[in-house]
Amino acid sequence: MSETRKRLLSCTLMRCGTVALFIGLLSACSSTAEQTTGGSPQSNSQSAGTTAAGAEPPGSPDIPYTAQTLASGLEVPWEIAFAPGGRMFITERTGSLRVIENGKLREAPLLKLSDPSVSDGEGGLLGLALDPQFERNGRAYLYHTYRTEEGGTANRVLRIIVGSSTAEIDRVLLDNIPGDTNHNGGRIKIGLDGNLYITTGDRYEPELAQDKNSPGGKILRITTSGSIPEDNPWPGSPVYSMGHRNAQGLAWQPESGVLYSSEHGQSSHDELNIIEAGANYGWPLIEGDETEDGQPKLVTPLVHSGKETWAPSGMTFITQGPWTGELLVASLAGQQLLRVSLPSAGGTPSISSLFKEKYGRIRNVAEGPDGTLYLMTNNRDGRGDPQAQDDQLIALRPDWK
Repeated sequence: MSETRKRLLSCTLMRCGTVALFIGLLSACSSTAEQTTGGSPQSNSQSAGTTAAGAEPPGSPDIPYTAQTLASGLEVPWEIAFAPGGRMFITERTGSLRVIENGKLREAPLLKLSDPSVSDGEGGLLGLALDPQFERNGRAYLYHTYRTEEGGTANRVLRIIVGSSTAEIDRVLLDNIPGDTNHNGGRIKIGLDGNLYITTGDRYEPELAQDKNSPGGKILRITTSGSIPEDNPWPGSPVYSMGHRNAQGLAWQPESGVLYSSEHGQSSHDELNIIEAGANYGWPLIEGDETEDGQPKLVTPLVHSGKETWAPSGMTFITQGPWTGELLVASLAGQQLLRVSLPSAGGTPSISSLFKEKYGRIRNVAEGPDGTLYLMTNNRDGRGDPQAQDDQLIALRPDWK
């Protein structure tokens, strides 16, 4: 057994609060020096390595967008979703579903979650996805943290019905997803197949990520009615992939349909992965470029951050303008936006840094229907240095239109 494996597995013997403090201290002290090793993206997800994050100064003429603050004073915004007709929906970790209409944030939330919903640490109202038939049925899907009847913490997926001025809970699609103060995962997206894909965390119990019977430390896949797709890797199970520590980003490459995810490492070695059904991404058995003999084969990341800490979260592929085809990844601890160029014929992805320390902690990035990019800051999440305008929703308007 490798020394890293022994060290990672020892997490199960530590109290969660101690682990959280340890990770927080490491993240705070992490070097911002560039780290580079080999690696090339391949559709079989077996390539590995990290690529340098070269700095690109804010306001560079190479950035074909102009920034505009669309909303300020938000309470830890987590996800944004775009509806036909121009409405934009935003989740705040404190439990509110908000809406932006005609470019303005409506003061009253559409929905405010209450008991048993909780918002502690990294938990709260997190992911949001709109149904493919949203314009007709008004359905949307939320991921949030709640207190169980036994007094523990868990996460669940809700289906809600959104009206013109309010939203109401329709049904619980999936519950009892392991949760805690931290490591709750939380991203949900509608896949190209119309199913819901859901990232979950290991709640500081690393062994959950290797337990096929636990939804913790996984990417899950269910239908929009809450049933298990017949072609899931394990019959009757929502588990789509396993061995994840705390994945928080999902995005499909438009041309290939390949699914990518972002994932937090223990203190560095944050990952970008190509996700395949039934694959095991190794946590807590391997990290970074480590490999381990045996079956099943453990998948190493497409790229990782080396000794640097990114704390990557939301991500999006660009489909319009001069950056078409590139992947953008929000970075919390790194306080930047990562721009990832994926070569079409193999080779090493190149990663550059945008807006380094300009906006603080960036939770999410999304591309709107008209090509505008939207950034969400999370400086009020308990780990940032909030300014008077925080948190913000920042629109990057295309200069090329």
